[in-house]
Amino acid sequence: MNLFQSVTSALDNTLASDPTAVIFGEDVAFGGVFRCTVGLRDKYGKDRVFNTPLCEQGIVGFGIGVAVAGATAIAEIQFADYIYPAFDQIVNEAAKYRYRSGNLFDCGNLTIRAPWGCVGHGSLYHSQSPEAFFAHCPGIKVVIPRASPG
Repeated sequence: MNLFQSVTSALDNTLASDPTAVIFGEDVAFGGVFRCTVGLRDKYGKDRVFNTPLCEQGIVGFGIGVAVAGATAIAEIQFADYIYPAFDQIVNEAAKYRYRSGNLFDCGNLTIRAPWGCVGHGSLYHSQSPEAFFAHCPGIKVVIPRASPG
């Protein structure tokens, strides 16, 4: 199993085991740019795997709302480079939601998936690695798979 298959398997397992889980983002309904969501819309339906407009702030903001409402939100930003417009939503809203509410509410069921390093010829808009910005922010956990099982 390669890394891409491992990501697809993890997304599939999440949708299968959590009836509240939804995956959304740019082009995820047809499988995504890196094909990690191929077949998931057919398997789980258009209400659980769906496209969004090209608006990273909106994708993350919607994900925060979904998670705060009690569901599991998997928001996909097409390339990690595109995450910068959503920086305010991630750092000032999602990361601080629990602190701001005095530990009454959180959006801990929010995952933001942002592939990076996947395009060797992508130049300045497809090859950046912004994870360090988020690794130093309280309230955010950065997870980077390094290998796949199998």
